[in-house]
Amino acid sequence: MVSTRSQMEYDETSAIWFKLSAIGLTMALLALSAPAAARSPSAAQLRQWCYEDDDAGREEQRIEGCSAVLKANPNDVHALANRGEMLRRKGDAARALVDFDRAIELNPRHPDLWYNRGIAHDDLGEKDHAIADYTRAIRLNARDPLYYNNRGNSLIDKNDYERAIADYDQAIKLDPKFALAYFNRGTAYRNHGEDERGLADFDLSIKFNPNYGPAYGNRARVYRDRGDRVRALADFAKSLQLSPNNDRDFYARANMYFDAHDYALALEDYDRSIKANASDPGAFNSRCMTRAILGRLQEALADCDQSLKMAPNDPYTLDSRALTYLKLGNLDAAIADYDAALSTKPAYDSSLYGRGLAKRKKGDNEGAERDIAAAKAINAGIADEFAHYGVE
Repeated sequence: MVSTRSQMEYDETSAIWFKLSAIGLTMALLALSAPAAARSPSAAQLRQWCYEDDDAGREEQRIEGCSAVLKANPNDVHALANRGEMLRRKGDAARALVDFDRAIELNPRHPDLWYNRGIAHDDLGEKDHAIADYTRAIRLNARDPLYYNNRGNSLIDKNDYERAIADYDQAIKLDPKFALAYFNRGTAYRNHGEDERGLADFDLSIKFNPNYGPAYGNRARVYRDRGDRVRALADFAKSLQLSPNNDRDFYARANMYFDAHDYALALEDYDRSIKANASDPGAFNSRCMTRAILGRLQEALADCDQSLKMAPNDPYTLDSRALTYLKLGNLDAAIADYDAALSTKPAYDSSLYGRGLAKRKKGDNEGAERDIAAAKAINAGIADEFAHYGVE
């Protein structure tokens, strides 16, 4: 069974607003052309790769350049900081920390070094260390809104709502057009049940950066929860136009289509969500359920099996697979999965009702009526839901 849930993440500023720690760099960079493929880059070219102040995504090239600089001078703070950030962007936050640690040891008075190391700690899930580093950055420079914004995100991850809001407030005070801070504060408000304030912040985030897709996605969730389907779908469409690999928004829109019984459109979005991120067991479960409803039963089983590999004994996925078995006529397998789902979620109306139908088909009328009655006591409309699934 599809478990509809909000999928809202706090977006770290590093992906959008990151500042490389080019500390007092005075060396003029030569405008060199790229070396021929058969030739090794010159020392000057390597320095340029390391020190260049752009965000073109050439992480490997910049790591090579900074490594060459550090081979000649292991105490070059600029090279340590820039290589550390490139390593972090490539997903190697542990190695990035080694470079940031050394850079801070050499220059403990530069706030960006503490800030960048805080991001690496965040990537590793080390929220207390991240908060400590952002705080040190703020002590060294209390005028940078990025530091407050990122500390707010780490505080939210520790459920410290009041302090997080205070940090977002300060970030916005320092930069009243800081779109990402409005987005993060709006997300915090919404997750805390303050939808009106969240909606206002999403509006401002979009006003100051109309090309930031996730702000439309989170505003869509507010509209969805209010029952404003038209505005919600319009905002999801805009979000996905701007961020075509946003698996969470594809998943959220798919759930809207599913809840409206538009299973074909739901399946298309579950496909897109999984294509963008194949590591979410919930997406595989949702696609399993949708494929089962549409009669694509073997594909549904494959999805449920994949989901259960990632999240063993999940009752929602067991329920989805049970429905698939029920539609295939494999009643014993269906009952076994319904039993397993109910062992961890005893009041699960869908599993009670589905098991009742399976028992009825097996001739266990007494057991069937008992399960069906229990399901209807929990959810009076459960029979109508199963009718949409093609099972009665």
